[in-house]
Order: sequence, then C-alpha cells, then structure tokens
Amino acid sequence: MSDSNYYKTRMTLLAKLKDQHDDAAWTDFAYYYRKYIYNIARRMNLGHDDAEEIVQIVLIQSWNKLPDFQYDPGKGRFRGWLCQVTGNAAKNYLRDHINRFVELEPEAHFSELITQPEIEKIAEEEWREYVPQLAWKNIEKHFDTNVKQVYAMLREGKAVAEIAEKLGIKESSVYVYRKRIQDKLRPEIKRLEFELG
Repeated sequence: MSDSNYYKTRMTLLAKLKDQHDDAAWTDFAYYYRKYIYNIARRMNLGHDDAEEIVQIVLIQSWNKLPDFQYDPGKGRFRGWLCQVTGNAAKNYLRDHINRFVELEPEAHFSELITQPEIEKIAEEEWREYVPQLAWKNIEKHFDTNVKQVYAMLREGKAVAEIAEKLGIKESSVYVYRKRIQDKLRPEIKRLEFELG
C-alpha cells in the first residue's frame, strides 16, 4: 500500500470502492481485510485452501456489492456487514461442498452449520487480535532489530528481566523500547479501529 493512500478514512475508502475500476482502492481494501476474512473462515473450521476460497468469494462479492453499498454508522460497523457476508459465504460454500466434506470426515455432523451469532462472536474475537497485528505490521519499519525482538518477546509474555538477559541489554532499555512501541502502536490501533471498524 502506498504512503500517499495510508491515511485515508474509512468513509473515503468506501467512497472510492464505489468505482469498481479504482485499482488502488481495491488493493487497499484487500490489504486491510483479506487476512481478517481468512481468519474468520479458519475459525469456522475450514482448512487453508477452503478459507482461501472463502476470501476470494467475499472479495468478489464485495467488489459486486460495494458500489451500491450505503454505509450508515447508525446501523452498525462496516466490519459487521463484512462479517455477515463472510459467514454467509462460508455457510453457502459448506452447503455446496457438503458431499466432499462428508467424504473427508464421515463422522462430522454438518446438519448444524455455525449460526450467525457464533460467526459474529468469532469475528469480534478475531478483530481484537487482528487490529493490533495489522497496526504492528504498519509501524514495525520504524524500529530497529532490538526493538522488534523486544516486542516479539513481550507478545510471548516474557518478563522484562528475561528479555534483557536474552538480548544482552539493560532492563531499562527494555522499558524504553516498550514505551516507544506503545507510543506508536496505540495511535495506529486507534486509527485502524476508526477507519476499518
């Protein structure tokens, strides 16, 4: 995604998606939402290839529907619409391919497909994980290797003393790195929540 497109608002991106031939807008849309859609599909117990198929279906459906989509924040978040489209695509995909799934897993009971409230719960859980990961991906280029290593170890739940020992740095440096990360990460998470949520 180009730096010039980096700070567009959700409304601007959705407005640009009304033009199906705005390749930059569709590239941004895929950048922001592809992994999120994939994660939801995987959490619905679909394998990698099937989840990738769901991603393609949802991106195509979005391409078809977003030119006429009227975003109304009063009716809910955009990701709610995307969650519904993803859930429906996955359920339809399962129904269309039920025989293949039953052959692969004869013991499985596909008569009770996942419900919309369950999909919404999955989507919300994924969103809470996805946004910080995307925010880190967007800002990590601003940090050197030591800071990136500190961040990775903090995410693993390692203690400051352990991080300092493993990296051969002072504990005070770990605290300084953590503060630098938080100072950049928090506003990026907030921005993404506003623009994509």
